[in-house]
Amino acid sequence: MERFSKDSEECRIGSPSLPIPSALAYGKSKGKVGGSFRWLIVASAIIIQLCLGAVYAFSILVPPLEAEFGWKRIETSPAFTIALLVFSISMIPAGRLQDRKGPKLVATAGGVILGLGMVLSSFTHSLPWLYMSYGVIGGLGIGLTYVTPITTCVKWFPEKKGLISGLAVFGFGAGSIVFAPFWTFIIEVMGWRNTFLITGLLFTGFLLPSAQVLRNPPEDFKPSTPKPSSQLPVAKDFYPSELLKKPSFYAVWISYWFGTSAGLMLIGHAKQITMELTRLNDLEASLTVSILGMFNSFGRILWGFLGDRMRREKVLALVFVLCFGGLFLAASFSGFVPLFLLGIVLTGLSFGGFLALYPTITSDYYGTKNLGTNYGIIFLAYGAGAILGPIMAGYFRTFFNSYIPSIYLAATLAIIGAFLALFLRRLHP
Repeated sequence: MERFSKDSEECRIGSPSLPIPSALAYGKSKGKVGGSFRWLIVASAIIIQLCLGAVYAFSILVPPLEAEFGWKRIETSPAFTIALLVFSISMIPAGRLQDRKGPKLVATAGGVILGLGMVLSSFTHSLPWLYMSYGVIGGLGIGLTYVTPITTCVKWFPEKKGLISGLAVFGFGAGSIVFAPFWTFIIEVMGWRNTFLITGLLFTGFLLPSAQVLRNPPEDFKPSTPKPSSQLPVAKDFYPSELLKKPSFYAVWISYWFGTSAGLMLIGHAKQITMELTRLNDLEASLTVSILGMFNSFGRILWGFLGDRMRREKVLALVFVLCFGGLFLAASFSGFVPLFLLGIVLTGLSFGGFLALYPTITSDYYGTKNLGTNYGIIFLAYGAGAILGPIMAGYFRTFFNSYIPSIYLAATLAIIGAFLALFLRRLHP
């Protein structure tokens, strides 16, 4: 007979009064601890991330907002940047709270706040209102919710961290696949205000039930297949203060910053870049956003899977090289739609790799006990990328009337990131 952890309400296996989810979580399935409940957590994580990933379809909302209020691109872009920045900053307290109180409480709070932010965005009448509702409140909701599925899944699947991390964040990349065409249709039929309102209600309806499934495994939990996914020995559990003293931390952080800057530069302006560089129409450009999201999602699973079977640092370097190639194709062959779309595909594929590999590298190097807080600190690089990438694109578009210089600059950052990735193992022996 096994004992539940505090997070599982300290019930015993075999009790007839035991709630069904808890029984699945800690029961034995054919003699193996964990049973099928581990996969129910992964399914809930995908649903949660699918809602959160709608933020990547922001470019669909830009044209109707600019048309109604006469705003310029450099004025609308900060809403996306603020959302991602607040998202990344809020992951530190969210990760700390999740490490101490468990994921369910944090994810529930995040779902309520995100839904509220989208509903309030439907009342937008000025830029400050949009920045506060979509950027600050919406970003806070995403940040509180995002960290919980990732860290929870990694703790339940220590033997296949790369694949499970990829699955956990798969939904985030897939969000734009679903919401780009959905928002395009709703905007056309009901207007952008109702689009925000309906989305906020949908988020609340999906996030709150999914959050109730999340819980951490017991401290003595062991998977049925104990073989670790990482090629490194089991990592010491570093506290955040120790993390900041490691040289590897700064290489991880800077490379993550450069990679996300390159990807978010394209994602934040995907529809506008496509329409201006290829002259595709509105519907075709929206489809391109969905294609970008599809390969972004697929990349998270692919690179996470490969990271379990090869040295993660080598896989990460390859991802950076593909990101460079994708951006170079998009900028250099914009007049030839097939090559432009290939560039979009490669960039989306590589960006998904960043979001799958860096959580597992954090776990490999710095342990899982404080993973929520430690990854929250490293994830600040994503917030820095949300500042550099989209604003860089907005700046060149506004003052030079072209996106192309910003795309080449992002490609340069990707090459620097590839070199940093190759040196990570040397900095963390």
